[in-house]
Amino acid sequence: MKKIILLLTIALSLNLCANKVDEKMQRKMDMQTVSVGLELIQKGILSNNTSLTKTGIMMIKKGQENMLETHGEDLKKYLPNNTAFAYKFAKSSAKRISDYTNELSEDLNNRKDYSRITATYTHIMNECAGCHLKLRK
Repeated sequence: MKKIILLLTIALSLNLCANKVDEKMQRKMDMQTVSVGLELIQKGILSNNTSLTKTGIMMIKKGQENMLETHGEDLKKYLPNNTAFAYKFAKSSAKRISDYTNELSEDLNNRKDYSRITATYTHIMNECAGCHLKLRK
């Protein structure tokens, strides 16, 4: 009986460890999707390629889709000591990135004003960099 309890305890512990690794890997994959999206937008702007820019916007939206809802509790574990501030800061930054990607998509579809598109892309990059600098230190 003791052996069975010990084996069940070990199996449960390994399962919990595997879930934590999966959450961390998923968070990294989501961030990499956003990163690739940013690269595609930049290449699309520089080469005046609308479809490449649109693909980048879709990748950012996909990577950011429910990021805080999906990884919110997980993020709280890895954020600095003042988790309430850090989580609120990350959430507001994610909201601004979402707003900027919507604006970028609208500008790309309607106005074709590349100076405005470039400025919006810069705002997205500043949000990403600001959040990473503030929260990761």
